[in-house]
Amino acid sequence: LLAIVNGIRIMIQYQNPLLAVVLGITIIVTVVVAMSIGCLLPLGAKALHMDPALMASPVLTTIVDTCSILVYFQIATMLFGL
Repeated sequence: LLAIVNGIRIMIQYQNPLLAVVLGITIIVTVVVAMSIGCLLPLGAKALHMDPALMASPVLTTIVDTCSILVYFQIATMLFGL
């Protein structure tokens, strides 16, 4: 739903359908990656006999932010043909 709403907003504001598609796909992939990392990182910490709460805030945020930027640039590069 967030991807669709943002796609519509980009279409209205910038009148660029390709940019709307790039941002919509990026939001969807970023949410899936964030959910996956958010689930797997504490499980990995528990498997290594560490406190899963240690993985909750700074590490998780840094990894998700880095992955989000990489996903955005990869999708934009592919769709814009750069």
